[in-house]
Amino acid sequence: MDRRQDRATQSLWGDVDDGDLLTRFRALVTAIDDGICQLDTEGRFVAVNDSIVELTGYTDAELRGEHVSVILNETDTETIERKIAGQAAAGTDSVTPLELDVQTATGTVIPCEFRLAGMDEDGSFHGIIGVIRNRSETTQQVNSSGSAVTSDDTTGQERSEGDIEENEEAFQSLVDAVEEYAIFRLDENGYVTTWNRGAKQIKGYDRAEIIGKHFSTFYTAEDRETNVPERNLEAAIENGSVEDEGWRIRKDGTRFWANVTITPDWDEDGTHQGYLKVTRDMTDRRKREMELKSELQRIFDRISDALYAVDEEFRFTLVNERAEELLGYPEADLLGEKLWDVFPSSAEIDEVWDAFHTARDEQVATSYELYYDHLGFWVEANLYPSETGISVYFRDVTERKRREQALEESEQRYRTIAEYFPDGIITLYDHNLDYTLAAGQGFEKVDEEPSDVEGANFYDAWSAETRDNLEPILRAALNGERRSVELWHDGREWVVYAVPVTDNEGNVFAGVTMAHDITERKENQRKLEETITQLEESNKRLEQFAYAASHDLQEPLRMVSSYLQLIEHRYGDAFDEDGEEFLEFAIDGADRMRKMIEALLTYSRIETRGEPLKPVALDDILADVRQDLRVQIEETNAEITAVDLPRVEGDADQLRQVFQNLLGNAIEYSGADRPRVHIDADRRASDRRQKWVISVRDEGIGIEADEQDRVFEVFERLHTREDHPGTGIGLALCRRIIERHGGEIWVDSKPGAGSTFSFTLPAVEGS
Repeated sequence: MDRRQDRATQSLWGDVDDGDLLTRFRALVTAIDDGICQLDTEGRFVAVNDSIVELTGYTDAELRGEHVSVILNETDTETIERKIAGQAAAGTDSVTPLELDVQTATGTVIPCEFRLAGMDEDGSFHGIIGVIRNRSETTQQVNSSGSAVTSDDTTGQERSEGDIEENEEAFQSLVDAVEEYAIFRLDENGYVTTWNRGAKQIKGYDRAEIIGKHFSTFYTAEDRETNVPERNLEAAIENGSVEDEGWRIRKDGTRFWANVTITPDWDEDGTHQGYLKVTRDMTDRRKREMELKSELQRIFDRISDALYAVDEEFRFTLVNERAEELLGYPEADLLGEKLWDVFPSSAEIDEVWDAFHTARDEQVATSYELYYDHLGFWVEANLYPSETGISVYFRDVTERKRREQALEESEQRYRTIAEYFPDGIITLYDHNLDYTLAAGQGFEKVDEEPSDVEGANFYDAWSAETRDNLEPILRAALNGERRSVELWHDGREWVVYAVPVTDNEGNVFAGVTMAHDITERKENQRKLEETITQLEESNKRLEQFAYAASHDLQEPLRMVSSYLQLIEHRYGDAFDEDGEEFLEFAIDGADRMRKMIEALLTYSRIETRGEPLKPVALDDILADVRQDLRVQIEETNAEITAVDLPRVEGDADQLRQVFQNLLGNAIEYSGADRPRVHIDADRRASDRRQKWVISVRDEGIGIEADEQDRVFEVFERLHTREDHPGTGIGLALCRRIIERHGGEIWVDSKPGAGSTFSFTLPAVEGS
């Protein structure tokens, strides 16, 4: 018995509520004289109609649950059990006629005809349906000794035939009254012989218009061209019935979605008499199903992962857009096809085959990850089973696998570098703060071993104090930042740098830390700072001494100069030529001593008496210096040119001394030619800030290479005072001033080709 017949049988016994139709069929089953019963796979009564009750003399309650042997003798019981076993083994729903004796509750034996048909649902055998008809003309009474006592019934056959005719008429009346179904009979060639009201309602034909017409009239032209009607009749003969769904045609040419069952009709001697055809209009249901499918398809297509579904036979039932893209087939080409037929190589992969069969057979979720040669990418698939098949979510994880491979290669490079990292430790960690690498010679200086850290979580690897210091920079690296921290660990001082590790697209997938042991360096730094402090204090004391010494020397020097001038004024005429020369030497020496003391005093006050640095216009300073040197410039006819000079951060008075010394020297050491001096400026970038390079270039006598450093020393002179007068402290003073401004000064020179004195000054921010 096919699925449609089984549903109809269930409806007869009340398992399916189908409104008025259920009431009418119940009335029919109750009204006919033939006995109808349902037996389970063990041969027990599941349901009986009133005719069975009347025939056997047992009540409905007495029969339900009892074995069929309650109304049959041992031989007939064995026959029924063999038929049940045969139906279960063969999986057939063909009707089997039997001649058996029914023994009633009162002991009467009634010869009956049994017609048995198997009940099959979704491939599972559920028992049989039996139709029992009383075929006797006489009844036999069994006496107490077991002998049969016969009594005549000459009207039994006539009454039986009358009952059959009456039942047939009742059935036809019922069929005509059913409007929900088109129910009609076909002859053995498929031509319509009966037509009910439901057929007219559904198909639109009057009875007279359709009787005698071939049932293919209701099929579409496409179905007729491909012989669908004929194949359905053949299938009904071969299988006992056939169920079909598809588009059918009404009289007015409109189409409706029909559910059709065709069952062959056989007489008692096995002669094929025609077919019973039942059609139901399922257009509304079909429309709802298609709307639901369309909505589900839209939902599935919006799923970013590829998704497809297969039934229990691994046939595709659904494919979303992403799956179409990755599988390389449109949904229309996949639906109904078996997975192994479309992708035969998948069946050869044990991991895939096992995942699908385990999900289906054991109803557990499975997954796999592997490279598909025929698809050309890595697949991550998750399989979720259901009663109707398997839903498969999968994605292309090729990029992730490439990143993992690149990470593995990088880790190997990191490991090689890390293992030989001197006096330090390198670690690699992921977003869960799990360490995937830990190495370096620095582990020799701590209590932890590389194996204690690698493979462990950050919170398990270090002490609480070390964790508190490290955690902020580790998490900052995972957010794409570079951080560092200095900390103490195991009695040593470390600086730890944390930096992000990114892929080709700039995505951070790990972090790296590099720890350096800076214990000795920090100790040396502290010693150096102490030394610098001591030197600064010593220098300060020296400055104080130089100032005090130069200041204190002023008074006796003034007294010497005063008395020498007094001697020259009062007794100058009394000196001979040598005396006058000696007195002139003494006065000149005192004057030079005064100038040197004044220069030394100025030199010692560079740091202590300087003004705070602030924006200064060098053009204004140069103008002041040219005014101060006006006499010298005019006497030598010096030519001084300059570009537009910048604003710098400086002490105006001290920078005026620098320009005055450099311009004065350029004029003084110009040689026999007219002095020509050019001042230039060039902006440069240093590591910390912008700076200006100021250059004073002359065309004078120049300086020997081995003497260029000496010119910046205190009281160092390259020429005699007779050739070039001066204190010998001017360039030393320039260097001290420039160094106070955070710059440096140097000279480029060749003898006879002039000199260029250059110095740097900080640029004004924003200019």
